[in-house]
Amino acid sequence: MTAELIALPPDDVLQQALQDAPAQADLLAALLAQEFETLKQRDMAAFEALQAQKGETLEKLSLLAQWCSQLQPTPQAWQDLQANLLQSREDHMRNLQLMQRQLDAVRGALQALQGESAPSVDLYDRSGHMARRYAAWSHHLA
Repeated sequence: MTAELIALPPDDVLQQALQDAPAQADLLAALLAQEFETLKQRDMAAFEALQAQKGETLEKLSLLAQWCSQLQPTPQAWQDLQANLLQSREDHMRNLQLMQRQLDAVRGALQALQGESAPSVDLYDRSGHMARRYAAWSHHLA
């Protein structure tokens, strides 16, 4: 799949998007933190309620990323956001891992209730690190 170039917007639209980007990045970080809390509490209704706003925020940032990737040099305002966006990516990965662990626990419980032999749901190896199969799977989703 090849990435299609998206036409650059008028300069005033691009400048406004760059000006709004720090607030969008902060909003994304806050939404990911809220998402983590809802996952910890297993509040799926609250989790679902966050998804639309998170999706809109990601779309705005993604569009801006595509615009900025076409500019040489990359705007400093966009470069300044990279650390925050990388942290958001890590937070997203954390949320995915938590969700996967919860799904595995539910699957194991269902299999036990159905009398099936459940595969091991060990999340950590003997040294206390995340088991390879979970770490590899979660990075695959990113």
